[in-house]
Amino acid sequence: MKSLKSVFKFWQEIIFIVSTGSLLIGSTRGVINSQSMDIWDILLVCWVLPLFICLIGQFFWKKKSLAIILSIPLGLSSVITIFMALYGIFNSPSYRTESIAMLIIGTVLVLAALKMPFKYDVNKVHVES
Repeated sequence: MKSLKSVFKFWQEIIFIVSTGSLLIGSTRGVINSQSMDIWDILLVCWVLPLFICLIGQFFWKKKSLAIILSIPLGLSSVITIFMALYGIFNSPSYRTESIAMLIIGTVLVLAALKMPFKYDVNKVHVES
C-alpha cells in the first residue's frame, strides 16, 4: 500500500509522461511505416522529447525549479489543446464526441500543470526518526 501511495504522489508527472509519450509515438508513426517524417513531426519530436526526458528525471531529482520550468510549457500546451477542442465542438459537429473528450483531457492536464510546482516544498526538511 505504501508503494501505491508513492506512485499516486507523482500523478501529475505520470499523466504528462503518458500524454507526451503518446505524442512521441504518434509523431514517429511515419518512420515505423517506412514513410518520411515531415517538418512538423520533426519539430514536435524536438519539442516533446526533452520534456519527456525531464519528466522522467523528475521522479529522481524531485526539484521545485524543474517542476516550475516543466509546468509552463506543459500548461501552455494543455491550454492550446482546450482551444482546439472548443474549435472542434463548435465548428465540426461530426467530431463533437472526440472534441469533448479532448476538452476533458486538456482540462485535467491544465489542472495537473498548475498543481505540479506546489507539490515540491523548498522549506520542507525531511527528518528521519
